[in-house]
Amino acid sequence: MRTIDLLVVSIYMIAVIAVGIAYRGKTESVDEYFTAQGVFRGRLGTLIIGFSIAATFMSGISIIVYVSTAFSDGARIGLGLLCLPIAWVLLLQWFLPRYLRGGWRHPYEVVEQRFGSATRMAISAMFFLLRLGWMAVMISVPALIVMGSLGLDQRWFWPIVLGVGLSSTSYTVLGGIRGVIITDAIQFVVILGGMLLILILIIARLDLPLIAVWHDWDSRGRLNFFDFSLDLTRPFTFWTVVIGLSIANLGTYLADQMSLQRYLLAESPKDAARAFTVNVVGVAVVISSLVCVGLLLSTWYNRYPDANLPAEADKVLAYFIVHELPAGFSGLLIAAILAATMSSMTSCINSLAGVLTNDWLVRFGRPRSSAELYRFGRGASLAIGVFATIISGFAANMGTVMDVQVKVMGAFLGPMLACIMLSVIDRVVPVRLVFYGIVAGVIAGWAVALSPLASLWVPPISFICAITPASLGLFVLNRGPRFLKPTSPPVA
Repeated sequence: MRTIDLLVVSIYMIAVIAVGIAYRGKTESVDEYFTAQGVFRGRLGTLIIGFSIAATFMSGISIIVYVSTAFSDGARIGLGLLCLPIAWVLLLQWFLPRYLRGGWRHPYEVVEQRFGSATRMAISAMFFLLRLGWMAVMISVPALIVMGSLGLDQRWFWPIVLGVGLSSTSYTVLGGIRGVIITDAIQFVVILGGMLLILILIIARLDLPLIAVWHDWDSRGRLNFFDFSLDLTRPFTFWTVVIGLSIANLGTYLADQMSLQRYLLAESPKDAARAFTVNVVGVAVVISSLVCVGLLLSTWYNRYPDANLPAEADKVLAYFIVHELPAGFSGLLIAAILAATMSSMTSCINSLAGVLTNDWLVRFGRPRSSAELYRFGRGASLAIGVFATIISGFAANMGTVMDVQVKVMGAFLGPMLACIMLSVIDRVVPVRLVFYGIVAGVIAGWAVALSPLASLWVPPISFICAITPASLGLFVLNRGPRFLKPTSPPVA
């Protein structure tokens, strides 16, 4: 391990912790700790929230998935970019006006207002299980990449996992949502800069005209976007990527508490819409960069074959970093991977602690003051962060990164998306059918996850199974759904 790379990574980790703690809230209020509504104002506040949304879901796993998939299967994974305009139009034109009209303090209050506390608790429990499992994979996989990048043996696995997990937990516990949002925004800039840096370095070292690189991709079938096969077991057909990722993205942006929490942070609905637009642009640039990095790595090792190149595509980026990049640059790229991991983890810890505090604790036992809930929230943040860090050490051998991420998330995100969408429409929906649909969606999602079908089919199938019972009831009772401009929400 080169000293300068270790120094770069160490300085970055210390700086992030310091910033997260410095921007903590000033009062011991549960709302300040979990929502901090109105704190991020003006254009700068909108930009920070937008970067935070992008950083939250652009985890270290995302970096590895896009690069390794483009390296092994070509640019078809880039079709996921087509999903972003779909999410952008639906969110801005339909969802946000309906969701933000309620003046909610906490993300899943809209579910309780429409379908009762039992449904809200079910959705929050699904979110809790989804993101707790996601955090385990999210820490362990990048830890292996960092080890490979720095040339470290297996003895370093636990120190890296504990270092990343506990440092992220520390400033989340102390800084609350304000510290998380600020550090997320900074880390998104680091992620974007790291990906652009490696793009420039590979292109410079290849010493080929860009047109020659393009011809290399084309001649080896790397630009074959349009595989219209109807075989549902194939992982990256046009239909699999566009339909699967569209539903997964909608679930992430419309039903995930980490996204909903950030919309509530904005000063106004217009600012929330602008922040989401910033997110879409930022994510599009990063995904494009990641796909190009994967394609360029395939060109590099086609031009310069290496007998020691790992057989697993997930490990190629780490191998390239440690063997081909000069000292110092490796540290910067490792910092980018850690930035993606830490930003996702801190957001997840804060959101999960918010679920325990605002969706669960307030319903049991005696009434508690805001200060008591605040102290519980901080304790919950600490416990969740430590627990997720520990279980991450046992999640390194759960299968390919892409499959694990999509299966774990899709089985829950589909039903959650159905429930949230039904919560904001302007017609009466039978509560029992909503609940039955959630159960059916989860069962269907896990059935697909355990079947030979491609993992990207988990989110759309679980969503369809979840929304169908309520949609049929909606049609019978109301002669079809009415998607008109927002009106006042029905009284519970």
